Amino acid sequence: MTVENQKEYSSYGDYSISDKLELFLPKTQITIEKKENCFSYYRKNSENQELRKSIPGNKEKIRIEIAPVLPLNLPAKKTNDLMFLRLLESIFVEKNSTTNILVEFPIEIGIFIVNSDETRDFFDCFTCEPMHSRFALYGTPENGKLCMYGKVKLLEESENPQPYVFAKMKVTITNKLNKGASIGKLVFPVTHHNIYYVDNTSDAHIDDIDALIKKEPAGNFIEIKHVDYSKKDKSLKTAPTTDVKGEKEKFTMEWGFD
Repeated sequence: MTVENQKEYSSYGDYSISDKLELFLPKTQITIEKKENCFSYYRKNSENQELRKSIPGNKEKIRIEIAPVLPLNLPAKKTNDLMFLRLLESIFVEKNSTTNILVEFPIEIGIFIVNSDETRDFFDCFTCEPMHSRFALYGTPENGKLCMYGKVKLLEESENPQPYVFAKMKVTITNKLNKGASIGKLVFPVTHHNIYYVDNTSDAHIDDIDALIKKEPAGNFIEIKHVDYSKKDKSLKTAPTTDVKGEKEKFTMEWGFD
């Protein structure tokens, strides 16, 4: 789509710029403008922090894609690609049963340059909620794992998460124990997850996870594995990635899950 000025929140998707484009997202404003020998890029957030970049060349126009991306880039890439979700309400799962829930999943926003061969180059990344750019330690101080951290709430089936701040994720929890269990946090690797969005909207989804509560001699633990998003259809577009995807692997929460 060709957009010269958009006063409401801008949508995910491709934009073609031949003169000037203004984008408005929560707590963020972006201006891309054609100069004599380049396109200039300017971004300002709610704290008046500014970023300026130039895209040299004599092109008549450029294309960009705005898309939700995994929350691994800000404030710095220091984790082993692990995500720590703290549930605002814990989930009680009865013994020998399975339950499905929907939760918020924190996201960042990526700007990609679209090349003539339709490949994408990662150009810029920001968050519309700076409080989400935080770290947490899962485990002991000596042997724990550093994770990206977010507090999230449960969602109703028809409820949409806060746009440009969260995507929607399905979690299937199976309790193999002979007693009920409370789940208050979920820790898992995310680099192999895809994020999907509906073009020209703020609607975003991420691949699902399965969480299996099991018992071993050393104690109870949760085994979490990646599952492809179960409701993919032709209206969904897979967002570009900002880095190389990790291996699809299971992750064991062995340091507690309440």
